Amino acid sequence: MARLILFLLTAWILACLPLESEAGDAFTGFQIDNKNQYFIYLGVRTPIVRTPGGPYVFVQATTSGLGYSSKTNGQILDANVQSIVPSLGITKTIGDWTLSALTGPQLRRIEEQRLNASNTIDYQVGVYGQLEAFYWHERWNFLAIGSYADLDNFFWSRLRGKVLVYKPEKSCCATYAGWDMTGMGSGDFRGVMTGPVGEIQVGKVFVLARGGYQNNTTFHSGAYGGFEVYFPF
Repeated sequence: MARLILFLLTAWILACLPLESEAGDAFTGFQIDNKNQYFIYLGVRTPIVRTPGGPYVFVQATTSGLGYSSKTNGQILDANVQSIVPSLGITKTIGDWTLSALTGPQLRRIEEQRLNASNTIDYQVGVYGQLEAFYWHERWNFLAIGSYADLDNFFWSRLRGKVLVYKPEKSCCATYAGWDMTGMGSGDFRGVMTGPVGEIQVGKVFVLARGGYQNNTTFHSGAYGGFEVYFPF
């Protein structure tokens, strides 16, 4: 399945890349917690239609892997989910704000352990939507993201703010510090994560580390950590 996801992602990106040189974005990240639950993702976004002074249309492809655990009759059962989301979106810049919206199909493979039974494997197709608001200032920035997946009626949101704490005269390496808060939930799950973030800009590449405290309805209190990499092209 991992090979299929990679093939579909590559095919989508190559099919949708504009013929002329346009600014795009690539992003990836990894997160793990003290319960050995993890999340990893890779995505690419590139514009396909631009209008002078107006909004522009873009395509985005994101693939991800999620490993998590749940409790059934006191026993911990593991599950993993691989997904790919090819999507179409629109972005508009208003002053220092950049507002975006995107939507597309979500293709998922879910493998779950069962109590005293063989693992189950399920393939699902649903709809995914996401809203973004990004504010940029020379010395600080703010990001708000909210998404919804109809397969599990799953909501996910993040608020993140960062301030510039060090900027050298040369290109390397501007340093930012800040805080973020993430909330998520579905019909039978709720979770929140919050903690500090630190980011270093090396040329055009931004590398961010984060960690902190989490609480959810499965394991209650815990800790998490991870990193993110973003670069425009």
